[in-house]
Amino acid sequence: MGPVTAAAPAVIPVETLHLNLLGPVEAQRGDAPVKLGGPKPRTVLAALILARGRVISDTRLTALLWGDHPPATCPAQLHTYASRVRHLLGPGVAVERRRPGYLIRLPEQGVRVDLLEFQERAARGAQALAAGDPATAAGELRRALAVWRGVALGGVCDPLADAERDRLEEERLVTLERRIDADLELGRHAALIPELIALIAADPLREGLRGQLMTALYRSGRQADALAAYRAARATLAAELGLEPSAELRRLQQALLTGHPSLLSRTARSAREAPPAGEVRRRGGTTVRAPRPPAPARVETVPPPAELPPAPADFTGRDQEVIRLATALAGHRPRRPDQAVHVVTGMPGIGKTSVALQTAHRVKRSYPDGQIHLDLRGSGPRPLDPAEALGELLRLVGVAPHRIPADPDGRARAWRSRTADSRLLLVLDDAADERGVRPLLPVTDGCAVLITSRSGLYALEGVSRTVLAPLTPPESRALFTRLAGTSLTDSEPAAAAAVVDACAGLPLALRVAGAKVMARPHLPLSRYADRLGDPDRTLAELAVADLSVRDRLTDAYGRLAPPARRALRFLSAPGPHPVEPGTMARLLGTGPEEADDLLADLASAHWAEALRHPRGPAYRLHPLVRLFAQGMLAAEEGSVPRVLPQHASWAATRTDNTA
Repeated sequence: MGPVTAAAPAVIPVETLHLNLLGPVEAQRGDAPVKLGGPKPRTVLAALILARGRVISDTRLTALLWGDHPPATCPAQLHTYASRVRHLLGPGVAVERRRPGYLIRLPEQGVRVDLLEFQERAARGAQALAAGDPATAAGELRRALAVWRGVALGGVCDPLADAERDRLEEERLVTLERRIDADLELGRHAALIPELIALIAADPLREGLRGQLMTALYRSGRQADALAAYRAARATLAAELGLEPSAELRRLQQALLTGHPSLLSRTARSAREAPPAGEVRRRGGTTVRAPRPPAPARVETVPPPAELPPAPADFTGRDQEVIRLATALAGHRPRRPDQAVHVVTGMPGIGKTSVALQTAHRVKRSYPDGQIHLDLRGSGPRPLDPAEALGELLRLVGVAPHRIPADPDGRARAWRSRTADSRLLLVLDDAADERGVRPLLPVTDGCAVLITSRSGLYALEGVSRTVLAPLTPPESRALFTRLAGTSLTDSEPAAAAAVVDACAGLPLALRVAGAKVMARPHLPLSRYADRLGDPDRTLAELAVADLSVRDRLTDAYGRLAPPARRALRFLSAPGPHPVEPGTMARLLGTGPEEADDLLADLASAHWAEALRHPRGPAYRLHPLVRLFAQGMLAAEEGSVPRVLPQHASWAATRTDNTA
């Protein structure tokens, strides 16, 4: 099909054939309408034109005419309709039989198709707009839109309308938005506001129009109304679709809050940024021109961050914890700040990061503005400073390095501004304390924060906590079997049970054990079980590659205050276990209150477990922590004390209630 030029002469020849699809489907020769008949001939004509000179098959035409229930005589009827269209359009327009169907050939001259005219003018307008010529763009786009006479494909059969009408309407709306963009560049913002309000009333879910209204209001000096328009858009999207505004609309809202220069038209930006305009004549008649103004500033447009590390592929157990966290996070909606911050806590090696990542991946689709994982390095010798963390967070949300404030307060303000009205999921991994976390918490209630920490971070306000206990025996067996393989565990079930028992429900220990036996397939599992069963070798055997239970405990131990380290060592002393504060006071040589405080601090940091009893609390250690602490006791105390035998009476009468 030859191209139809849109630059037609002002006086159209009388015999020009007009074929119109952008409204009721009709044909007109000169001023005389062509009587196409009912919906089926109109459908054949429209389908052939939309095929753009390509063959459209009998099967496709049949479906467009009759849908899923064609009559037995449809081949004959299809031939009749094609012949009728050929006859009505007259000479010069060829409706050809070309197997497996039909095609239409239009001459280069003498035929105008409104769809082609619209598309060619729209393309020229888009090119002019991209080239920085809004005046030309506005004219071409306005003339393109004037071609439309109503709802496209009027009077055709439903299958064709269903297949093509939405696509054509989208082309019209895109062209309309470009025309509005051109008018905005030309400074016509005030005149556009009533038009945009009417367009949004007709199509309230179209975010492009919402953004243009916000821009027009801002440029008219109505910043508050522009922000109110954003809130209205957000409320409509939430009510109708359960969605947040697009990233582009949220970036526009951020620009409105900060008065970003990109909100101004090119003309206004140039006037604001350029040096004094015109020519300057120096003495002697030399003429110099002002330098070209800098390129207009733009709002950074970066994709939402997707920074979550992969969740462990062999994750096993913790079903209730993950479901509870995922339900709270996926169901979190603005105005419910009580659910915004969740802390996952527990002893070293208990699997806090695995639970957090498993949960985060389940709910990430609920946070369209991105998902960020940041390692705060709280277990290491140098935790990440809050200012460093804020700088990294700002970089991840698209702030250019040279725009990141140097001072901590400036970074905190910038972070709050960038996350305002966002739906962002932030995973803060391995937090050392509240000081390292507070500046990183977004103030908006649309964000959610998932924190892992060996400390419970009990001084943080409005936080829910999930304390991870050791895996249950069935969960432990399932994880070890998944890691080591069923063939190995099935061949030596007793040895497998002994390995699982030695790991005492600690996921890190089970992971190390599984990796170690997989790395030594030639050795019997029973031999490894025997080594693990030897208390003098247990921790040494729970190390492979860069995974080590002893190293993990050593790192955490180094962050304890000296009195807490000493209390941990003495809590592991041989003798009845658990230990009461009075017994600990005698071992440490301190008063009962000081011993009670030290033990309570160890329990809060998940080094010890507090057990309730009518006589008062008592404390015990995880078996692997106790082995580790006994090693530190022997190394640092010289002689190993024994827990006083009087404590055995409590151990004999205690209940199994745990704190």
